[in-house]
Amino acid sequence: MNTNKIHNIFYVLLAFFFLGSCKSNSQNDIDTSKINVAVSFKPFYLDFSTLDTNNFSAGILKLKDKYPQFLDFYLDTLLPFGAIKGQYSDAKIMAPIRNILIYKDYVALTDTVIKVFPDTKKQDEKILEVLKRTKYYLPQVVLPREVVYMESMLNNWTAFIHNKTLGIGLDMFLGPDFRPYETFSIPKFALINHTPECVPLWAAKALYMDAFPQEPASRKSLLEIMIENGKEMLFLEKVLDPEFKQNLIFAYTPEQMKWVDANEALIFNLLIQQQLLYSKDVQSIMRYVTPGPNSAGFPAEAPGNIGTFIGYKILKAFETQTHKPLKEILTITDANQIFQQSKYKP
Repeated sequence: MNTNKIHNIFYVLLAFFFLGSCKSNSQNDIDTSKINVAVSFKPFYLDFSTLDTNNFSAGILKLKDKYPQFLDFYLDTLLPFGAIKGQYSDAKIMAPIRNILIYKDYVALTDTVIKVFPDTKKQDEKILEVLKRTKYYLPQVVLPREVVYMESMLNNWTAFIHNKTLGIGLDMFLGPDFRPYETFSIPKFALINHTPECVPLWAAKALYMDAFPQEPASRKSLLEIMIENGKEMLFLEKVLDPEFKQNLIFAYTPEQMKWVDANEALIFNLLIQQQLLYSKDVQSIMRYVTPGPNSAGFPAEAPGNIGTFIGYKILKAFETQTHKPLKEILTITDANQIFQQSKYKP
């Protein structure tokens, strides 16, 4: 064959591969520049930490003016000191709250939070993009009116929605090297999702759980739970920045993500061989649809939650086969319908 023809064929194939790769990498790119979302971002963690302990009641009242709904929820529900119920002028009732500000562990925690998050400009931009993309894909979802950054006192409040407020516990995003996490029941494998870059991920999770609350997993088959969890993964993929690392969506390391991608057929076939797909035996199936360091019965390289990964892949196949929009996919309750119509074959 002529050398020039060989070169031409090579460059055509190279261009085809490049274009295909670009399409794959940018499949979730959408223009959000004209999507308007009315939301405010408030640094409660800074406002609370700078309260004057010598004039505490007056400071709390000012804080109430700035956070008319959130302050009561923070003091009465999020903090473990019992309900204040707006009794800000009662020095005895307010004493535990006031004492927080001078407690050495709180001061140390606050210093660390402020060092990592001197401001929240980056997080504001990323969360605003999540909200815009959510409005694009799911216009029916009621979005929060404000985003409030707070400290949860390491009580594991990562992100939540309450009364149209999206709360973000910044002390839960200090990175895997933050040693106090070791004593607060956060497994080592999970720390990969407790970094500053994961703030928008948890914000998106909170949006999803608020819009699509889940029923208890009992009496559900593995397939039903896989599809249910897979829907959340699909939502997260759609609303997060396309450059957001996919492994973090699944709470996998990069190596674990490569392993599941390379062994998708192995995972699915083993679930089939063990007759787990339609099993409702909670003890047998939950290990495959909950986060964990590994998956029993699979090679050591396999991460936990591999059933959720397969559920996500089934939904991707379903999306490709049916061309249904995300807002419709997320409302289909028949997991077997999704599975059959997906024609999933890893």
